[in-house]
Order: sequence, then C-alpha cells, then structure tokens
Amino acid sequence: MAENTPSSAPASDGGATDVAPVETSPPMETSPALETAASPIPDAVPAAPAPPPAASGTAPAPKRRGAGRWIAITLVLVFVLAIAGGGGAYLASASLSKTYSPERALATYFDAQKRGDVNAMWANANYLRGDGSFEQFFSKDALTAMLSIDQNKAISDVTITSSRVVDSSTTVLTVSLQWGGSPHSANYTLHKNLGDTRYFFFNTWKLDIPYTTIGLTLPNQPGAITVDSISMPSSATTSVQAIAGYHNVTMGKTAFYDASTKLANGVDVSPNVTFDGTISSAAKASVAAAIRTGANVCDSSRYTDCPGHTYHSAGAAYTIYFLDGLPGYPGGIQYNYYVFNYSGDLTAGMQLEVPKDEGLMYASGTCAMTMTVDGSRTYRFKGDWSANLAWTGGTVAAKVFENCEKTKA
Repeated sequence: MAENTPSSAPASDGGATDVAPVETSPPMETSPALETAASPIPDAVPAAPAPPPAASGTAPAPKRRGAGRWIAITLVLVFVLAIAGGGGAYLASASLSKTYSPERALATYFDAQKRGDVNAMWANANYLRGDGSFEQFFSKDALTAMLSIDQNKAISDVTITSSRVVDSSTTVLTVSLQWGGSPHSANYTLHKNLGDTRYFFFNTWKLDIPYTTIGLTLPNQPGAITVDSISMPSSATTSVQAIAGYHNVTMGKTAFYDASTKLANGVDVSPNVTFDGTISSAAKASVAAAIRTGANVCDSSRYTDCPGHTYHSAGAAYTIYFLDGLPGYPGGIQYNYYVFNYSGDLTAGMQLEVPKDEGLMYASGTCAMTMTVDGSRTYRFKGDWSANLAWTGGTVAAKVFENCEKTKA
C-alpha cells in the first residue's frame, strides 16, 4: 500500500500543528482459492500515529538506526553458534589433534632437516646416545656440522607406512624415505612432550633420533681423528658414536701420512671407515734420501766391503793377495786394490713399515753391488738391505744394514 508523508501546516496562533489525514489505497481483491487457504487480511492497514509536535525551538530526537542492526547481528551469531555447537567443536578438536600428532611431528622434523634448520630439529628431537659416547658428537654444534654435508639435507618422499601406539604418550612410526639419494626405512619412536601443552589439551611430540657407531681401522701412529671437524679423544681409536646420518671422518696429516677424509654412511647401519696407512710421497722422498745417505756410512777399518772406499793390499814383495769369502768365488779374488759400489738406486722398490713405536719406521729392499779389481776386472753381486729410520722434529735419519754381496749375480 502507498503511504503519504505527512506535512506540517503553518502553526496557528494557539501553537498547535494540524496533521493532514493519511489516505490509504483500497484493499486488494483476493481469489476465492486464496481466501480459503490464507488467514483473513484486514481491509486496510491503519496509519501510523503522528509523532508528537516538537517543542518550539527544539529539533526532533535522531533515530538510533545502528543499534538495532548490531543487536540483530549478535543474535544471528549466537543462533549460528548454537546450531553449530558440537559439530564446530569437533572439527576444531580434530584439526588440533592432527596438528599436534606424532605423524605431524615426524613430518615437521624431516622438513626441517631438508631445509637445514638446526634450531627446529634440535627443539623437536631427542638425540639418543650409547654407552661410551662423547658429548661433543651429540651437541647442537655437532648437528650443525653434520648438516653441512649435502647428503644429510637430501631428504625426499617421506612416507609413514605404519603406526603403533605403545601407550598414551608413546607412538612408533615406520617411515620410508629417500636420504642422500638412497632409500631408507626405519622405525622412529615419538614421545609426548608433557611439558609443552597447547590449547589446554594438546601436547607436542618429540622424535627419538638413533645414533650410529662408526668403526675405525687406523694405521700405526695415525694422525688425529675428527668427525665432521670435531676432534675425537685420543683414547677412542677403534670406534666413535655419532647422530645417525652421513659423516666426514678425517685422519690428520703426520710425518708419514697425508690427511685423508672418508664419507661414512651411518643412516641405516654402523659403518666402518678404513685408513690404509699409505705413506705420503713427501715421506717416501725423505726416507729415500735418508737411506742413500745412511747406506754409505761405513767403518772401513772394521769392514772390507764399505761402498765407495778403495782397499789396497799390503804390497809386500813377492806376495799375492786374495779377498776371501765372496759368494761364487771359493778360492777368493786376487787383487792389488779393489772398490765396491752400489749398482742402481738402492731405494727402488723399497718397502716401508710403520711400527707402533712413536717416531720410528722400518725400510727394506734389494740391492746390487759391483766390485772393481785393479781398475779393470769387474765382479757382480746382489743381495738385500734393511734400515731403521728415526723421525725427530720433522727430520729423519736412517741406519742401514746392507748385505748386497749375498749371492753372485
């Protein structure tokens, strides 16, 4: 229906205001069917009463349009929440249960490892240690050093294949993943962190990270051993425990050996790292020089075969001199003078051995010697030699024992 807006007439002398009557439209006609089914509709809607006249000189009070709207919105929200009730609470609880679940904790840990996020890993795991372990290999610094190895951040395809609840605070998850480019499968135990409660009801979980035992096979007198650049105590010479994963094991340089680094895969198993004790090129050169020098140290007053020394007969008239005892010449070799000299390089093909005794080395090899008599006749022999070498302050001295006339060549 249409409503005519009332207009105020000019005030009369008595100060009253005349209000024009409200006209209404005629009632709508209704079909018989509608009249039967619907409730009766009044012939006309009465006009709203006219507002009282305003006092002279005073403006009408403003209408509070916003208050009613906010009350309505509030009532609607209360109504919606009342209807949602248990369903909404259930969905929120289910979402939080998933967020603070052992499965999510495990996935979060390996995501952090993939990023190299040491802080997140350290906060969400227990790093297990075995008897005889050293604290420095299970510290936050050790974890940081471990993650400097690319293979430990090469994590992908993390899949939880099974779950077993041990008790209300312990769950075991079987996990498969790619680690360092190789497949890895293991059982990980997670414990509810009762000291960390969220939203009054939910606890975080911590993952048990196992340790690996790296076996060590070292040469005698090895260099200092480090694991991921962390020094290993000198008392630990056969094995060391570390956080499961890949590790760089390094034997430092010595007078005998070059520094050497081996990558140990301690993800699934306890690996063994072998340093074979190969003598460095620098050490071999030093040994060879020392042996050549030592091989020519000989007391010609005591021995008759000192290399490089010329021996003369007594030179008595009407006397023939023979050098006896040489292999292959049972009657001796007649001479007026003679000299022995090494043939070839004494150190070619030499064998070196490093004993347990600090600073010592043994060497051995084969040799050949030529005896020249009276400047013209030549006799050839062969045999072997051995040497003891002592290292002091970076220098080496050799005491050589030669038997180069052992057999006739």
